[in-house]
Amino acid sequence: MGGTAHLTPRKRLKAVVWFLAGAAVLGALAYGGSFVLDRLTQPSRAEQDQRTQEDLDRAEAPFTAGVDYDDTPPGPWKVVLDRPLTAAEQRRIAAMRDPGAAREYLTSLGGRTLRFPAAFERRTDLAMTYYPRDATVLHVNLFSKRQTQLTITAMEAVNVSCRPPTARTVLVLPPQGGAAYDGVLFDLGKPGAVPIITDEGDDQGRPYFGPRKIDLGDGASPGGLRVEAVAKGESCTWEIKAKYRDAYQSFGSVILKDGTKPFFAEAAPDRPEQLWYWEASRPNGQQWVPCHRKPAESVCDEWRRLRAEARADQG
Repeated sequence: MGGTAHLTPRKRLKAVVWFLAGAAVLGALAYGGSFVLDRLTQPSRAEQDQRTQEDLDRAEAPFTAGVDYDDTPPGPWKVVLDRPLTAAEQRRIAAMRDPGAAREYLTSLGGRTLRFPAAFERRTDLAMTYYPRDATVLHVNLFSKRQTQLTITAMEAVNVSCRPPTARTVLVLPPQGGAAYDGVLFDLGKPGAVPIITDEGDDQGRPYFGPRKIDLGDGASPGGLRVEAVAKGESCTWEIKAKYRDAYQSFGSVILKDGTKPFFAEAAPDRPEQLWYWEASRPNGQQWVPCHRKPAESVCDEWRRLRAEARADQG
């Protein structure tokens, strides 16, 4: 404060006091103005933050799928192989008394296991429709990173492309009874097939979506479905179109695949070059019946009848 050098000490002190008081007033006014401005703009800033969060949330993929083919040993099964067995391999199969060991042996040669579809105990019409066919089982786990909830409201089979089976040898361990499973079944023989419920409850055989839905996002647990894809006489590649509704009342769909590949559902041929059918009650102890050599055996008639029913069914 060089401008106060000519003042008396008393007047110099008075000037300093006034200077400090003015600075304090200006500081208070600046703080108060900033506080008022902050309060006035707070609602718009909160709205902008919310819009930004919503934009980030919308930018996340609605959901993704993790897919695993079920390779656990089933009860009844069919094993298919893309070549006929050699004479030595046939003798080995014929001597086997454990069907599980036969399945493992054929698998070691490159065989693939197919399943019988789930039993529809409450819907005998569906049981007769699907029993002759071949089922491939997938476990589809659905995940969403979104902070808001979304709901899967529908699914259908899309991009279904089928071709004749490649297998030339088939081993069959037929069911001794049926079993229901919690999950859904897609009939790939139907255009735009929707999932139907295979659970043993009262809604067995009904479309899954409608009475049920799958909620994801907002911290919800991943959604999981056991999916049976049922093929009829042909092996098929296919995908799932899943429709959803999100918290912003937007509607959309996601195509689910096995990574970048379509799903695959294999079928056994109706007339394989070699057909082995298990009959536990045979008196001579040879349970594996070679139907390609003994077509008159009753179990071989059963296979032909079932496959004929599968071909004739247009459902």
